[in-house]
Amino acid sequence: MYIKCKTDIGKARELNEDYVIMLRSNSYALVAVADGMGGHNAGEVASKLASLALRDFVFNNFNKYNDKTELIRDAMLEANLRVYEKSKDANQLSGMGTTLTCCLMVFDKAYIGHVGDSRAYLINKDGIRKLTEDHSFVQQLVKNGTITEIEAENHPKKNLITRAIGLERNVIVDVIVVDFNKDDLILLCTDGLTSYLSKEEIFEIVNDKKEDAVEMLIEIANDRGGSDNISVVIARKEDGR
Repeated sequence: MYIKCKTDIGKARELNEDYVIMLRSNSYALVAVADGMGGHNAGEVASKLASLALRDFVFNNFNKYNDKTELIRDAMLEANLRVYEKSKDANQLSGMGTTLTCCLMVFDKAYIGHVGDSRAYLINKDGIRKLTEDHSFVQQLVKNGTITEIEAENHPKKNLITRAIGLERNVIVDVIVVDFNKDDLILLCTDGLTSYLSKEEIFEIVNDKKEDAVEMLIEIANDRGGSDNISVVIARKEDGR
């Protein structure tokens, strides 16, 4: 497994509230991106806490779960509970939350866990496929036919999310399972990337550069404005691993 990841503060923010993790073993690889939100430094706290809780849960419980779908769901729920409980510790942390999108790669399967509007894509010679559905106000408008996908890209409320880690004691977690074959790539990113690059542009760059596209994608997002933190993870499947 080849994995590259990077998080960047962007051009406008004073603080990077994104967080990225990577965990590898002989049996699996885990990657995740989180985009925190909240006053003061609460977003930074939420994204880091959720990411590390997810990582630790998978590390400590991987062999206890035959069904890795349930492993990812329970790991995401644990991350949610940790952030929620931490938000009660101090006034400045009240109401903090974070997106969290992860991918557990085990042999020929990829298990995607998702809450919020950070995204996961599957990229291969056949094209690019968006694996996650944004939990956002604008996505709801698209689903009910009020606006088109093109209109959604420039909607004034496109960053308003409807589901996040840590806001409530319980959260609904989306889990998606896909085949993960030789030379397939999984890309995870926060909306600091997708606000500036289309799905087609991401495909062209990643199809050419593979996992080495991480820095180029971030550079382009910054060149086009960089109004948000930007995080990208790309994992490529090796032959038989």
